[in-house]
Amino acid sequence: MSLIDKAKELSGQAVEKVGESVSDLGGDDLIVNTIIRIAEKQDRINRLLEEQGCDYRITGIDVENSIPPKAVFSLSRKEE
Repeated sequence: MSLIDKAKELSGQAVEKVGESVSDLGGDDLIVNTIIRIAEKQDRINRLLEEQGCDYRITGIDVENSIPPKAVFSLSRKEE
């Protein structure tokens, strides 16, 4: 087997594994639970920021369902 043939075979196997992983990202219940946990974290952080007199709050969340999963919090200054 040539080096190129071996590379094609290995890349095909990698694509299959990634496809399996993506399909295993979780059912609807897992996604809903993740969103609930992130929203609860937003509430806790905003309370702590307020207690410490900080003028910033988490005002937005982007959730990326990927490998690894990712949550990005958006901050803005609290309006008076």
